[in-house]
Amino acid sequence: MVGDEVGLHNDRGRLTPLPILGTRQDQIDALRGGVVAVVIVIVYVGVASSLNTATTWIEGISLWASLACVWLARVENIWTMPFGLVAVVLLGWFLLGIDLVAQGWLQYLFYVPIQLVGWWKWCRGGSNRTELQISRLKIGGWLLTIGGLLAIWASCWVLFGVIYESPAWLLWDSSVVASSVIAQLLMTWKKREAWWAWTLPVNVSSIGLFLVTESYAFVFLYVIFLANSIWGLINWQRQARIASI
Repeated sequence: MVGDEVGLHNDRGRLTPLPILGTRQDQIDALRGGVVAVVIVIVYVGVASSLNTATTWIEGISLWASLACVWLARVENIWTMPFGLVAVVLLGWFLLGIDLVAQGWLQYLFYVPIQLVGWWKWCRGGSNRTELQISRLKIGGWLLTIGGLLAIWASCWVLFGVIYESPAWLLWDSSVVASSVIAQLLMTWKKREAWWAWTLPVNVSSIGLFLVTESYAFVFLYVIFLANSIWGLINWQRQARIASI
């Protein structure tokens, strides 16, 4: 996924190193994203409460950071990375606290490092250590991505089948985990296909999974994630069209 690519410049107008904390405008937009996320969390907590689903403070803050993270990712704002880092640290803490050790350690052993890598890549991963630009996969990248997805899916299916006794929907659940890993890797390297991964095998699939498990508060949450991923896909495709002019 890191090689065999076609570069696409965006309309952000920077072919220089991006400051670690972004530009002044990035910071203003990050603040706005945080406010929007607060509003959505309040709505979510209300919906969850109406469905007799309590929300702890760790969940609430993790959700807030996650929403801000995905909101900012669609416009290539570097603050998606620090928000994402907060989200995965708290989510790992929460999952370990309810004895979901495999998923909890997945946050610390994969998602924390990949957020840090993504932070550096977006700032210095471009040509001559400039800001990384949006790019798309070529055939070699597609083959590597699909092969990686199938390998991670199979590994999760086998591993969680050993760790947990007869878990429900294991094959489906493992596909979402594997797709999330691939989507995050594609996002780290600013691949346009990341949004297809978030949209279909992650968000649409998760909505179906939460419907069959009657986890309706999460259905509401993933509908929001789905809308954002479609928005991100449209925005990054627009950037690609601008670059081709």
